[in-house]
Amino acid sequence: MTLESFEALGPWGWVIFGIILCAAELTVPGAFLVWIGFASMAVGLVNMATPVPTVWNLVMFSIFAIGFVIIGRMIYGGAEQNADGAQLNQRARALVGRNFRLDQEIAAGMGRIRVDDSVWRVSGPALASGVEVKVVGVAADGVTLMVEKA
Repeated sequence: MTLESFEALGPWGWVIFGIILCAAELTVPGAFLVWIGFASMAVGLVNMATPVPTVWNLVMFSIFAIGFVIIGRMIYGGAEQNADGAQLNQRARALVGRNFRLDQEIAAGMGRIRVDDSVWRVSGPALASGVEVKVVGVAADGVTLMVEKA
């Protein structure tokens, strides 16, 4: 499509281009093309209200695209860093702050607790089996929980 045929469509050219970009987002997901598509549709809507020269349409499209992408990142960028996802694949860190009963006494600094259907190695002060402990941290190895009496 040449620039002349695009200009011949008038404001509808921008709207159609925006719809095509939004549809392309369905085939190549990434939540990026949709914002540029919205920018194109916005230019089309502005042109329906007031005709604008092509050069200014391109400037307006650039400004809208940057603005919509920033808004999109503010809306969906925070979703990637939610508190639940922050502990994904770091189960030991998700246990910090919870209380459990010792499954095996802590002797020589090491013992065991049962968490749901698994057994975890713990490190802490000498305590008898059955005592309630609180997980206060994770050792550097990432699999040993540091505990204290609850």
